[in-house]
Amino acid sequence: MDQNCYVVIYRTTLFYIILLIVFKLMGKREIGQLTLLDLVVSVLMAEIAAMAIDNLDRPIHEVLIAVGLLGLLQFTSAYVTLRFKRVREVVEGKPSIVIHQGKIDIDEMRRQRYTFDDLMLQLRANNISSIFEVEYAILETNGQLSSFKKSDISYSPLPIITSGGIEKENLLKIAKDEQWIKSQLEKQGIFSEREVYYAAYDGKELRC
Repeated sequence: MDQNCYVVIYRTTLFYIILLIVFKLMGKREIGQLTLLDLVVSVLMAEIAAMAIDNLDRPIHEVLIAVGLLGLLQFTSAYVTLRFKRVREVVEGKPSIVIHQGKIDIDEMRRQRYTFDDLMLQLRANNISSIFEVEYAILETNGQLSSFKKSDISYSPLPIITSGGIEKENLLKIAKDEQWIKSQLEKQGIFSEREVYYAAYDGKELRC
């Protein structure tokens, strides 16, 4: 083998190890669970590694700097989106309720550009053959549909607080206000919604 072959083998092995480490540090997620940021970083890193292997004239330290910068941007964005709920909603979006108490929310489906065929396809994937079987269906930020059959739940689990922030749209759906949330939390010895990671309305009260 000529020298170029050895260089290709060296670079391929090196970037395989580096990308394996970086992706492991990004966290344990299935492909279908990758956020938009994760997907962008993954594609860019793969492209940079491929160009470094194809173009042997490019100094390897330049490629390592690019990979390191992408990794740093990913870790920074992950911290910021985890720390600040509003930023997370802007960057990653938020779950959308497309079926609420057995009724399809047409306006929300239009906002998400989510068709009736898409809905039925994902319901069938969840072993649900009819919309009339569904009490709630939530379109997650990764595009997957979480559905709850009427027979599977004893109450309607509607998220009201997530990561210390109030889901105002859901609060409107149950015709309650923030004063109601405050009184519900105080009954449980909690004096700020920021102390609550998750709370849901069960049809009677707020459960944390």
